[in-house]
Amino acid sequence: MLCNEEEAKDTVQETFIKVWLHLEHYHTDKKLSTWVYAIATNLCLDKLKSSKHIYQSNATDEALLNQISEDNVEQSMINSELGDIILRLTSGLTPKQKMVFTLRYLEDIEIDEIVQITGLTPAKIKSNLFLARQTIRRKLEIL
Repeated sequence: MLCNEEEAKDTVQETFIKVWLHLEHYHTDKKLSTWVYAIATNLCLDKLKSSKHIYQSNATDEALLNQISEDNVEQSMINSELGDIILRLTSGLTPKQKMVFTLRYLEDIEIDEIVQITGLTPAKIKSNLFLARQTIRRKLEIL
């Protein structure tokens, strides 16, 4: 969601600190993963809203290239190119659109669980997904 590896690592740390500090607020009738996703998603959404996130290809490209191993260079290159394309396509989405798009299509989470994670209604989630797909489709037509 953040399109920045270092910022994502910081957010993961913040997420687990919040999970640890607020463990007594966890309701055992819900899945732990849903609760953790909710915390992580809210932190990412706050960061996306607080600053204008602009995709910076140099930093991301360098981070992706560092992950390439000699064992499978071709697959690593395909993965890095795909990651680059996804980052560029989602960079123009609003924070809510990016959040629901990431949860639904990149994390493969069902709408019902996204409702629990985000607190949005199913209609709002579907609306944001529709708008995100429209924006991405327009970008793909330009390519």
